[in-house]
Amino acid sequence: MGEASPDPIEDSVVRDAAGDLLYQRIEPLFRSSYPALANVMIASLVAVAARNYVPLSYLLVWIALMGAFSFLRIRLGSGFLQSGAEAPELLVWERRLLGCVAGQGLLWAATGLAIARFPMPPEVLAIVAMAVCGMLAGATFSLTGSQRVFRAYVIPAGIGTIAGIALMGHEGSVVIALMGLVYVAVVLVWGRAIAKSMEERLSLAAEKETLLANLELAQREAELEREFKQETFNKLGHELRTPLNSIIGFAEIIGGEAVGPIGSTKYKEYGCLVAESGKHLASLIDEMLTLARGDNVLPPVDGEPVNVSDVMVFCRDLLAPFAKTRGIDLRLLRNREPLPQVLMDPLKLRQVLINLLNNAIHYTLQGGRIELSAKLRDGGFLEIRVSDTGIGMTEAEIPRALEPFNQLESGKTYNPHGKGIGLALSKKFVEMYGGRMEIESEPGVGTAISVVLPAVPPQS
Repeated sequence: MGEASPDPIEDSVVRDAAGDLLYQRIEPLFRSSYPALANVMIASLVAVAARNYVPLSYLLVWIALMGAFSFLRIRLGSGFLQSGAEAPELLVWERRLLGCVAGQGLLWAATGLAIARFPMPPEVLAIVAMAVCGMLAGATFSLTGSQRVFRAYVIPAGIGTIAGIALMGHEGSVVIALMGLVYVAVVLVWGRAIAKSMEERLSLAAEKETLLANLELAQREAELEREFKQETFNKLGHELRTPLNSIIGFAEIIGGEAVGPIGSTKYKEYGCLVAESGKHLASLIDEMLTLARGDNVLPPVDGEPVNVSDVMVFCRDLLAPFAKTRGIDLRLLRNREPLPQVLMDPLKLRQVLINLLNNAIHYTLQGGRIELSAKLRDGGFLEIRVSDTGIGMTEAEIPRALEPFNQLESGKTYNPHGKGIGLALSKKFVEMYGGRMEIESEPGVGTAISVVLPAVPPQS
């Protein structure tokens, strides 16, 4: 099986990044004309100092050649900055500069030939040595962007001058030459260190720019994804509500006997139940779409007193047929004393209990039992409890079960079509009205979920 071909887009990005880094490293070599002019000016001063010891024709040719190479360097710099050269051309421009700089290095090496051939007093020799040392030091600031260019200038200029001093034959000339070698070695090491520091700085800057570009790209992609998600959910909500509104409307007509009596009171009762279930489902769709979009599910400004007993009866009646088909005993445990009301949106309380009962039915095996009960707790709280004899959960699984769109692996066998949103949505609704949800569960024993809400104080 062949290897996968590289991604052309990724490869292009890598090449662009490498080209940018190469440009930033080479561009300073061409940026300023001062180094080229400095070669001419320092060479002119050396020629003036040596005019009485070196033939004038030699000095004029030497200065003319130095001026020619300096002029060529200036023209190269101007041409490079105007060309907008890209990666392949950058190396060509680097080679052109290398040839020009190598010529200047060889011209400075010619000072060694002059020193060896034409005797000069110590003060003139000192001027020549300081000039060469100064040009080598200056190269560490102007040419280290390219180590090839830097060495093409420093090595001939330094070695040529040192060789001339060593060939003078005077006492101490060899020692001075050795000191010169040490100086050239220091300049080369120093230039390499500066180049390495520059490369690291440019690499860090390039990485920063890449990270910023990737961040901007990720933000744009996230924004497009949010827009697409918003549009998708808006269309989905419309597609779901359109047939659901028809179901609710026809069910209300049947339950209200708007076009005449329907005979059996059971049919009328079923029609009313279908209408109420449809309204509840419409509310559930709105809340699910809101949660899926990532928007905040905000409560109304004020809840309303809700008769908990009525809501429990409605939810039991709604889900009793489903429990019966699965061979599960769904029981509503009634209280002898009337239960206090809670302050909440009645549709949301219905939704919470339907979610809890629906989960209990899905995760309880045939022959199991589910109980729906309520009692008053200390501190003015009402507890609505849904307990089952189902598969249960471990203590570690409970927090994961409360995360939106996170269905536990242990439950996928019993409810493969579940979306993992019921518990998360129920918890959110309960907490919106100042309540809390408590879960007790044990694998193989069952689960008990308590919805604890502030009770409405009795009227005095």
